[in-house]
Amino acid sequence: MKRLIVILAVLAALLGGTSRVLAQEQVCTTVYGGGVVCGAKAPEHKPVETGIEDYPLFFALGLLGTGVILYRLSKKIAL
Repeated sequence: MKRLIVILAVLAALLGGTSRVLAQEQVCTTVYGGGVVCGAKAPEHKPVETGIEDYPLFFALGLLGTGVILYRLSKKIAL
């Protein structure tokens, strides 16, 4: 049972923790009488709608339910 919980936690961390890496645009400027200066252009930051704020009750109940399940499993294993 412990092995199953560990495997599920590792899989959730591996699959849920992935994110996309965005390529940065290279910007080069030329100064009169000087060399070329290149640098990375900063990406524009836009807010992302996650939707979690629309359902705080379900989120809280899910966390509470998960806590109760883990508590009950820990009591069964301890006996």
